[in-house]
Amino acid sequence: MHSFQSFSITFLSFLVVFSVSDPICNNGFTLVNSAKCLRLFTGPVRHRAAEASCAVYGGTLVTIRNAVDNRAVSTFVGNTPGLSFWIGVYCLTNDPSTCYFDDDLGTASSYNNFAKGFPVVDLGGCVYSAAAGTLAGQWISAECEDVEMAYVCEIPTTKTDPCAHNYNGYCYLMSHENSTFPTMPFTSAEDSCHQNCAELVSIHSRRELTYIQSLYSTPNISAVLIGALTTSPLTPYWVDQSRWDYGHVSPRSGSTGSCFQMAVKTDGTWYQVDCKTSQYFLCKRPTGVTCNSTPAPPVIVTPAPTNPTGCNSTSLFDSGRITSPNYPSAYPIPSLCNYRLSTLGAYRIGLYFTGVSTYTNYGYVYVYDSNGARLAALTGSAGANTYYSTANTMTVTFTSGTYGSGYSGFAANFLSF
Repeated sequence: MHSFQSFSITFLSFLVVFSVSDPICNNGFTLVNSAKCLRLFTGPVRHRAAEASCAVYGGTLVTIRNAVDNRAVSTFVGNTPGLSFWIGVYCLTNDPSTCYFDDDLGTASSYNNFAKGFPVVDLGGCVYSAAAGTLAGQWISAECEDVEMAYVCEIPTTKTDPCAHNYNGYCYLMSHENSTFPTMPFTSAEDSCHQNCAELVSIHSRRELTYIQSLYSTPNISAVLIGALTTSPLTPYWVDQSRWDYGHVSPRSGSTGSCFQMAVKTDGTWYQVDCKTSQYFLCKRPTGVTCNSTPAPPVIVTPAPTNPTGCNSTSLFDSGRITSPNYPSAYPIPSLCNYRLSTLGAYRIGLYFTGVSTYTNYGYVYVYDSNGARLAALTGSAGANTYYSTANTMTVTFTSGTYGSGYSGFAANFLSF
């Protein structure tokens, strides 16, 4: 068995000499209210650039959920005349209950501080706050990509630990940084993680996934082995026994194997691979953890939930599957379905068709971008096509016409990235 041997000796020597009781911030972020790590970037940029900047640190634009937070953020930014800054809220309609926080943890229905008459999505779905003047601390709607302003990023607090990659209370150990043998098959990689009181990484949020992607700037590493296994049929679970509360399994077809690797250079999706194939890998341990030899409890596998067709749903959010009515049986004649796909303001949508079977030139699947531009008009026997939105919404329309019974229609998976 191979392991991070030079790193292990150092790690085991400091397990008992540092305290992890108090929350801290890293990467130049400031601890605010003992709960938030914030950083102000004064250079004006468009909303997407601001989100991308925050994502590099494993964060989002600042989320404000109560009046105490709102005052703390205003104090942190300072009373600078003329300064406005992006915050982490995106609105789908003028109803605050449809204004979603960028960390994917709810809406602004229970607390918001919109200025009178806002939000107004006709002006734009993104939101900013004024730093000074009569509107200081109030939230205002703006067009996401035509306006440039400062922004405040927020990352989770963590605990003191001398590891190189410390995020949200965990240390991330990259095989190519700490081992003479940077690629290993699953079993050896897992043993190597255990030598460092760690497990192959489990991933539990979009922010964590983005943070992991930011670690891999090395050009020659495009994918890494993660701590997920699957039974047959596809029912993935984490080997560290943590809950499967966030999934980013590739919606494309064709990957096989019981293990998973993460595409760190593209959309971050998780692909099935053969467990015997040597891969780069990533380990994860809690900050300040002490090794122990207690056997791990048995893994309890929870079946993945099923998704409805989505026909004429008001809005399908983040990820899932859409199909024509009755799929894979024949769709009814006539059929007309609209599917509105949405994700947070920070992200885009990937739509992955696994197949299209309609009566040529009568049955169509139309794909529309966020700005209404048509991306595709699929008919007949279209293959496994993929389309990406330029912003945070996408619309799919299926129409069967009045001819050509007996066709199955279409199936597609969608994912935010």
